[in-house]
Amino acid sequence: MVLHHPRATTEGRTLHFYWLLVLHHPRVDCARKTARRPWKNSTKGWARSRVATVLCFSTPLMRYVLFDWNRIREKWLPEIEASMQAMIDEFSPAGSTLTLMSNYHLSTGGKRLRAILPIAVAESYAKDPQWMLPFSCACELLHNATLVHDDLQDGDTTRRGEETIWVKYGIPQSINVGDALLYYAIGALNKMEVPPAKIVELLSMFVQGTIQVIDGQEREFLLIENPPSMENYFTMVEGKTSGLFAIPFCGAAILCDAEPELVKKMSQASRHLGVIFQIQDDVLDIYANKGRERKGSDIAEGKRSVLATYTLLNADEKDARFVESVLNAKRENVGDEDIENVSRLFLSCGALDFALDEIQRRVVCIETLLEGESKVWNISNALIETFLKPIENLNLSPKKESL
Repeated sequence: MVLHHPRATTEGRTLHFYWLLVLHHPRVDCARKTARRPWKNSTKGWARSRVATVLCFSTPLMRYVLFDWNRIREKWLPEIEASMQAMIDEFSPAGSTLTLMSNYHLSTGGKRLRAILPIAVAESYAKDPQWMLPFSCACELLHNATLVHDDLQDGDTTRRGEETIWVKYGIPQSINVGDALLYYAIGALNKMEVPPAKIVELLSMFVQGTIQVIDGQEREFLLIENPPSMENYFTMVEGKTSGLFAIPFCGAAILCDAEPELVKKMSQASRHLGVIFQIQDDVLDIYANKGRERKGSDIAEGKRSVLATYTLLNADEKDARFVESVLNAKRENVGDEDIENVSRLFLSCGALDFALDEIQRRVVCIETLLEGESKVWNISNALIETFLKPIENLNLSPKKESL
């Protein structure tokens, strides 16, 4: 028996999802029950059914070819943390406070997705993950360099429940720490035991990817200055966020001697992975707790998230003007009531619907790109599930409950 999921089409071709293979998986059972009546159970039912549909029906085959992301994380995370600290100690001058400040930032935690990803690729290619460790550290250090600078540029005072670097040590030192983490990353890259030609290839990809990320960061500020555009939003995300997944995903594949055509497909898939991650991050900031100073910090900051951009483009004129006025206000002048009202407008105008539909569309794009590439296909699916887990059980009111 074959299930034809109504949204799972690409270029006119219906993707066949093999129901018997996933029929008895508990999340599939839950999705089948809630998807039939998303409005009737509770205010959680609507959001749960939408995200569960993405998790279950858009990526069903990972239910019988499971990639154990948590096992890899639990096994290798302590070594990754120790290796990053050792590299910071090694590359820092004796007595430098860069060591203290960099280790403080890293101690605030994080999922370490960019560090785990190369380890997963190494395992998939039957390579020694220990050998891949310097590259894993390089990717994670680069990511954290961007976070330090991002916190300063956005004015965020809290990350993962702790003071950000610029708040704790001052603005000049936060610039220094971000710069240092970038060069620690390059130092870690050079510790890979591979032929010099491979290092040159890797370094070239690393530099190009980093410039792509910085360009995306610059484009984020242009979103505020220019009229709202969904195309510009996705271009920004495919630089700022996608670049930080392309580097570990494709770089690890290069190190494992993957075919150039596969690396190209992985680079294209990484664009979609970054968008999926950013959309869930946009949603998480408004409707859950990201460990920032308050829920809805993106609204107070004036960020043109996927939800804000869609609302500015599609809400009626009065509501759009109200949302824009809140986004353009000074951060300290945006109250909790403003954030709550804007959040409700995101729901009532269909912005969250659009965001979840876009996630689903991007998942199908990834599956199409990596179809038949078993070494990396399962990794991308496990990563998607990890991305979406935080928003799986959001407590949302249905969109029909308008202001």
